Amino acid sequence: MSENVEDKRAEEQGYLARIKHRLKRGLMTLSSNIYYRSPLKIKILVPVFVITLSVIGILAWLSLTSLHTTIAGIYEQRARSVASVVSKSLQEKAYILYYSDQLEQDINTLMTRYDSIVGITVSGVTGRGLRVVASTDSSLIGKILSQEAQGALLALRDVRVRQVRVGGEAYLRADYPLFMDADLVGVVSVDMSLAEQQRYVNHLSLELGLASVIGFLVLGFLIYGIVSLIVTRPILRLAAAAESVSQRNYGVQVSTGPVRQAGLKVRDEMARFIDVFNLMIKVIGSREQALRDVVMLDEETGTYTFSYFQRLLDQELKKGARYGHPTSVLIVDISPGEGTSEENKKRLLQATANLLIAKLRSVDPVFRVSEQRFVALLPETPLAGAQVASKRLSDQVANLNAEMGLDFTISVRADGWNGQEAPSLKDILSSIQPAGEDDPG
Repeated sequence: MSENVEDKRAEEQGYLARIKHRLKRGLMTLSSNIYYRSPLKIKILVPVFVITLSVIGILAWLSLTSLHTTIAGIYEQRARSVASVVSKSLQEKAYILYYSDQLEQDINTLMTRYDSIVGITVSGVTGRGLRVVASTDSSLIGKILSQEAQGALLALRDVRVRQVRVGGEAYLRADYPLFMDADLVGVVSVDMSLAEQQRYVNHLSLELGLASVIGFLVLGFLIYGIVSLIVTRPILRLAAAAESVSQRNYGVQVSTGPVRQAGLKVRDEMARFIDVFNLMIKVIGSREQALRDVVMLDEETGTYTFSYFQRLLDQELKKGARYGHPTSVLIVDISPGEGTSEENKKRLLQATANLLIAKLRSVDPVFRVSEQRFVALLPETPLAGAQVASKRLSDQVANLNAEMGLDFTISVRADGWNGQEAPSLKDILSSIQPAGEDDPG
């Protein structure tokens, strides 16, 4: 029995672990897509717009709530005033709150005078309780109010204003108590329409909503312009310059902005970064030129030449023979698709060279040994290690394909030797650069 419980528990834990793994993998995929597929401008502006919209929404909600409360207070005060006027009009005629045609006439006159009033009911205190003695609703005249209604009205000592629903419609009802000396003799109930109040609230809400939307759009466009001018535009200029540098063009310079006055200390981070970037381009350009003169770099791709590969490979083979260290190489062949232009072939060569330099170790130099072939030398690396590096590079080809948008294939294969078992330098070179192919450098 205990074994079944443990098996069930283990199965549940495994199921939860799989769900957790899938969720984690999904989140990683989502974050990767957002990070790599969206430009910097979107990453900055979307959070700014969301925060701005949230702030404006909260302010609009608070304003609407305050507006609604204020308008409701105004209409409640109006209801109190109307109920007071109606009660005063009745009391001035010294009615004893018995039904009379004169009372009904006076009520109709008040209804005509005040457009917002939809109903008036006058209840008088009798021995049986509160009885309706006059009303705009003739069906109520003479009726005794319910015990619940009587209990609420008989306890009144001041005007009470509340919202009620009659026949599915909402009204604002003001109950005004009538006193003779200190005794309650009756209650005047005035029903006022809320339609005008609702129209007023809707009108002001619409205006506030439009103002909020316009404010959000104006603020959004201002932020968009500021972010574009201060952040994204300089970064785009830097990215374009960096792309030129990756293509071995060191004559580019990024503009920092307005003309700088002499003696002005630079505090802007972007301007300082651009200054350092421009200096870096000059330093790299001068040093690469020196390297071309010393070690013969391939001018098109920036990798080392085949002749330099021969010298380094000879040194590594001799060290391997003496100390027993293994030596490996990665041979990378590029096959552009049919119809690929010369310009795109050049871009593909440069992108492949950059990929190899970026993904291999700093101690693994890269050489261009023919028009469409690169070789990476992996010192003191066994064949198994070279095969791992080969697979890692092969997995990166899909990213390069997505980035370039060109039709091409890249194959990566590994070869390696252990110490004294290595073939001769001539045999290795002939296999790496077949006969008839010249050194492109």
